[in-house]
Amino acid sequence: MYNFHHTWPYENVMGEIYLNECPFCHKSSVLIHMKKDDFEKALDEVKTHVVLPCCHEKLVILKMDDDYIWSDRPLR
Repeated sequence: MYNFHHTWPYENVMGEIYLNECPFCHKSSVLIHMKKDDFEKALDEVKTHVVLPCCHEKLVILKMDDDYIWSDRPLR
């Protein structure tokens, strides 16, 4: 079972994935560079790796739903 402390909200705006705030460096409005295939895999609960452009921190996405990214480590 997944822990809610391992989640972070995101927004999908015209196919672009944005975080309101980076969970690591706290920069606002961060665009995540995800390919459409990676996004669809994450929705299907396939592990996906993303490097955040603001602080170059690696984020491992275990799954995504319509509102949250679920990671392998605490983000909150």
